[in-house]
Amino acid sequence: MSSLPVDAVIAITYRCDSRCNMCNIWKLPPTEELEVEDFRKLPPTLRDVNITGGEPFLRDDIVDIVRVIHDRCNDPRIVISTNGFQRRRILNAAPDLMKISKKVGIGISIDGIGDKHDEIRGVNGAFDRVMDTLKQLKKIGYKNVRVAFTAQQGNIKHLGAVYDLSRQFGYQFTTSVAQNSELYFSTMDNPKVDDTELESELKYVMRKELKSLSPKRWLRAYFYSGVIEFNRRKHRVLGCRAGRDSFFMDPTGNIYPCLMLNYRMGNIRQSSFEEIWSGDASKEARGAVDRCNQPCWMICTARASIIRNPLKPMLWIAKSWVNLVLRMDIE
Repeated sequence: MSSLPVDAVIAITYRCDSRCNMCNIWKLPPTEELEVEDFRKLPPTLRDVNITGGEPFLRDDIVDIVRVIHDRCNDPRIVISTNGFQRRRILNAAPDLMKISKKVGIGISIDGIGDKHDEIRGVNGAFDRVMDTLKQLKKIGYKNVRVAFTAQQGNIKHLGAVYDLSRQFGYQFTTSVAQNSELYFSTMDNPKVDDTELESELKYVMRKELKSLSPKRWLRAYFYSGVIEFNRRKHRVLGCRAGRDSFFMDPTGNIYPCLMLNYRMGNIRQSSFEEIWSGDASKEARGAVDRCNQPCWMICTARASIIRNPLKPMLWIAKSWVNLVLRMDIE
């Protein structure tokens, strides 16, 4: 049997109060959702868990879900990805989330400054609502917060400004380009971002990250070099370990190797995770990953590859430091 995974993206609902132009999850019909106790069936080996949706904070039991995953997996890093609209729900949950673990983070999407964010999220006043959520989280002392930017052609010139905004709050920052998936994003209409504009904005961010004293931020800079390469050539700088080190689970409990490939490996309501992971459907899914001709570069699958191949990122970081000292461009 393949060793159990260490990384997971878990969609706990497809209900959503955004109307994003790069994602059609909000158009999906209602589906059943797992009960809190179902999450005890996840593998105990998980070290990184991204709880996503839809909008996760639309679930009244989100704190209970996080607590079960925390206990089951022995305090993994958990990030709840949210659009930040549900300020009251987020602030009501925040004290309990902090009590569960300092490793429970909240990732809030900002895809532009002011009206640009409203346009992309399809909701008037979206930017003001998100800013209010960020300010209130800062006020109550919630430290494990990150700002997530999804780059597309219509907002790419805002990337650097959103990064600066995140640093003004003292929050982490992460970004990737809008990608297509019939399985998860329910769209294949996201166009390629202009290479020159993406590189200009991302290299501004990468220089800032490399000049920090945080190894985590250095590795994020390396990840962004992969974003540039993926956008330029549709090529991954590291191989993919989806279906081996990581997986995606939808709100009904279906397990897939990743967000991109529609190869159902099993359902945790019907079988134990160990049975699913060692089953024939999972072996077929891993074969599909090996043959995959629709490469992606997102942190959910890149993280495990970076951990398994530390030398290449370290060499890239060292070379980039030298280039910065010599006032040369980073690659």
